[in-house]
Amino acid sequence: MEKIRNVFVWVFSRYPEEREKTSQTEKLIDSMRITSKCRFNASNRLSLRSKTSFFITTILSLGLILIPLLQNSGVKLNFTASVLNMLQIFLAVSVLIYSVTIGTARYDLRSRELDECGQKIKRLIRDVRTLNEKNPEQTKIDLDKINTEYNQVLKESENHSRSDYKLSKLEMTGDYNITGLKRLFLLFTALVQCYFPYLLPAIFLGAEIIFITDMLSITEILSPFLNAEIK
Repeated sequence: MEKIRNVFVWVFSRYPEEREKTSQTEKLIDSMRITSKCRFNASNRLSLRSKTSFFITTILSLGLILIPLLQNSGVKLNFTASVLNMLQIFLAVSVLIYSVTIGTARYDLRSRELDECGQKIKRLIRDVRTLNEKNPEQTKIDLDKINTEYNQVLKESENHSRSDYKLSKLEMTGDYNITGLKRLFLLFTALVQCYFPYLLPAIFLGAEIIFITDMLSITEILSPFLNAEIK
């Protein structure tokens, strides 16, 4: 019976979610630790967005260059000139809009700012721990000053997202006891929130690849709809 109860508790994560803190100093340190982890996760997320955006823009641009080259090469293509011209205009506008969006988003700069914020919080944590080990009573007195410095560091970068916080909770197993279905649901929602922005660029990239393979008669996915008269 006890085993069944333990399984039930694990599956539905009926444990206390957070580790109990014994002092205000420990609460502050734990708060800074989770925030630092969230900042690093946010930095990695934006860095990945930057690299992925550059890759997708490059591939879309290469596809835009490839189409007129194939038209002038004498290779038999499975689409009419009007369809190919339409696609070139569509790709050109898409690449332009996507490039402007990436430039406005400033993923690289934001990623660096978040990483620097995480590093500063880590240094602040080390300072608080060192001070607490030397003089715990003085640390309690200086909590307001430490909090002010902590808040000032937080203002130097944007806030992290909910997905960054969820992933941090899952990674910090020593601080958060999340198991079973609750852990699975938290992981699923965090990954959806993190990778959903890649959906539209992936659709554009996939559509371009399908169009080019259809154009070269490797596949026949779009050709029945875009160029039905060619048989």
